[in-house]
Amino acid sequence: MLVSFNTATLAADKNIVDAANVAKRCQTSTYDKKALLLLKEQNFLIKDTEEKTAVAKQLLDCLASPDPVLRDEIAFTGLSQWLRANDFNADFYLAMLTTLSNVISADVKDEYSVYQPFAILMLSEVARVDRKSPFLTDVAREKLVALGTTFLRSVDDYRGYHATIGWRHSVAHTADLMLQLSLNPAITKQHLDHMLSALLSQVVAKNDHFYIYGEPKRLAMPVIYIFLNDEYTIENWQTWLNDLTNPAPLKSWGEVYSSQTGLSKLHNTQNFLFAIYALIKNSNNERLSQMVPALENAIKKIQ
Repeated sequence: MLVSFNTATLAADKNIVDAANVAKRCQTSTYDKKALLLLKEQNFLIKDTEEKTAVAKQLLDCLASPDPVLRDEIAFTGLSQWLRANDFNADFYLAMLTTLSNVISADVKDEYSVYQPFAILMLSEVARVDRKSPFLTDVAREKLVALGTTFLRSVDDYRGYHATIGWRHSVAHTADLMLQLSLNPAITKQHLDHMLSALLSQVVAKNDHFYIYGEPKRLAMPVIYIFLNDEYTIENWQTWLNDLTNPAPLKSWGEVYSSQTGLSKLHNTQNFLFAIYALIKNSNNERLSQMVPALENAIKKIQ
């Protein structure tokens, strides 16, 4: 029997999700914010399975809340703990996948722009469950890869942390989904190629944005694990780095200092390469060691 979740849509259009309406379901008479904070203090311990399932569905709605305590510290943290303990069954995970995927593919009405970034981050935890205890079909995984890569390419809101609202962090959160997928042996070479292309598309942010919230390292992690896959060779790595270090739309890297476009490209590309270098330079892994020379040459290209 499939678990039933709220569709969280506006009546006028099933493809529009109203985050404010979803967030209203974050608190109930039984589990208001005070009770949820107490639950957090108790390490999210709920012994009754039916009660835990009901609260989990409630916390899923909290991902739309503009309150970072409810959204991040309680909802995401609690759900992640339960998923990492594999506390639910496949039907529940499939229902979560459907609900979260609908949020990502919908036109979301969200004054605070937090719902989709946390929906994609929660999807990374669902993907982790499938990696550890497979429950998805090959078709479902393919759809998840397509959803994640399409969303990553589309991101143009680079807001990170806000003192009142907390985190948005869409690029980093989607990179976390890419990481979990990259670690899954059921993911094919074709899927990995799509993921590499999407990750490359955000190494240099749109709109001359300079990354300042640790995005390069989060993007670097799935790239490293993808190239650890036996499907790839060092020659593939070299080719990918060549694409990365292409100065276009500039004629050469020597032109970067005369525009914001050039400076942001230099800043983001260097930080991405430096992040990979810091992660793999001293590794004892043979493949990672083999990747270092080409990486060092790529770094020299843009200095």
